[in-house]
Amino acid sequence: MKNIVEDFLKKYKIKDENIIVGFSAGPDSTALALVLSELKNEYNLNLILAYFNHNWRINEVEKEIEFTKNFASKIKSSYFIDEAPANCKKTEEIARNLRYDFFNSCAKKFNSKTVMLAHNKNDNIETLIYRIIKGTSLKGLCAIPENRDIYFRPLLNVTKDKIIDFLNKNNQNYLIDSSNLDIKYKRNLIRKKILPLFNEINPNYINSINNLIKNSLATKKIVDNLVNIEKQKIIKNNKITRNKYLAINPELRYEILNDFLYEYLKNRDYKTILKLDSFIINNEKSKCSISSDNFLTISNNEIYIYTKKTKNNGEVVIKDFGEYNFLDIIFKIEEYNMHINKFPKSNENFCFISPEEENIFPLTLRNRKNGDIFSPFGLKEGKMKLKDYFINEKIPQNKKDEYILLCKEKEVLWILGQKISEKYKVKSNKCYKLSYFKKDKL
Repeated sequence: MKNIVEDFLKKYKIKDENIIVGFSAGPDSTALALVLSELKNEYNLNLILAYFNHNWRINEVEKEIEFTKNFASKIKSSYFIDEAPANCKKTEEIARNLRYDFFNSCAKKFNSKTVMLAHNKNDNIETLIYRIIKGTSLKGLCAIPENRDIYFRPLLNVTKDKIIDFLNKNNQNYLIDSSNLDIKYKRNLIRKKILPLFNEINPNYINSINNLIKNSLATKKIVDNLVNIEKQKIIKNNKITRNKYLAINPELRYEILNDFLYEYLKNRDYKTILKLDSFIINNEKSKCSISSDNFLTISNNEIYIYTKKTKNNGEVVIKDFGEYNFLDIIFKIEEYNMHINKFPKSNENFCFISPEEENIFPLTLRNRKNGDIFSPFGLKEGKMKLKDYFINEKIPQNKKDEYILLCKEKEVLWILGQKISEKYKVKSNKCYKLSYFKKDKL
């Protein structure tokens, strides 16, 4: 097994690093840490055993923590221990998310770019079976990835039997997590009840199914190449051009849409993707919810994800000339008595206005609110609702709440970087200069 792990280190050029080892005191992580300890001098690796207490098995935790500390001392490594909040829900998904949050925080704390996890070949088979039962795609058939971001799994091609054999030959003890025996957890049910039936059909089922995973990985590389070529043709700035999308054959549309939704829709299946594809086919302008905050949106021949943002309810009251901080900008209002040689364009970061009354103050800087009114520059008479102006200008829904407004009560004087009010355009020698700057550009 040492040779397998060493080849893995060479493959990913891992050396001269702080290595976080996800450690549970069980056989897999104990074996991985033991092998790495045998290689650490040659590859100049500083090992940190990272143990996370899920607060599920109170009676076993103390023994596991003691084992972690003693084993770290034995292999001359560091260790770091943390735990889940006592009142958090006890589900497999929440436990997994908390565990990975812990590993990410460990990587930052110890300035590491490599987290080693001890998933083995049997884990990979169990994952594949679980995904097939739940419904999966080609990507799901690839099971657990060998490497993703900072996570590396050197034992994916090592069976559980070989791991136990390695530990026995090295006279290394380990602990057994009692929750691994509880078949109320689906993976345990697969391991205890379903896989033994596979063994009756084919005693070599682990290697056979592992070959399916390898073939799926090879096929996925081919599909990914085709999808990437097509994506370059139809996707720009995270938006799909709808008419180009519709011109593609359904199978390729499925792969593109599945990939496009990856970051926004984790629990997606074949039926879900087909439903969203049908939505795109049948709608030229609409949106549908894909999660609590995200909407698949179609507008102006573009398909994109609109993420609902919490409106900023704060505002800054401007009572006099000077500079004011609001969100990520510094806003300035000053009297201007010089001749204006050239007026700025609408999208510039400054403008000039004339007050309608002797005292223009107080003003407010804020985001939009229901009932805002606006007389856009060029509108000779009357006023309109701000929302109607945004519609006329085809401002995307996800951008409307991002604009910063300078207002006098409900009336908008300036949409920063967009347009001034016709009512406040310069029409006398008395005028004000308004400007704003991003704080990070000062």
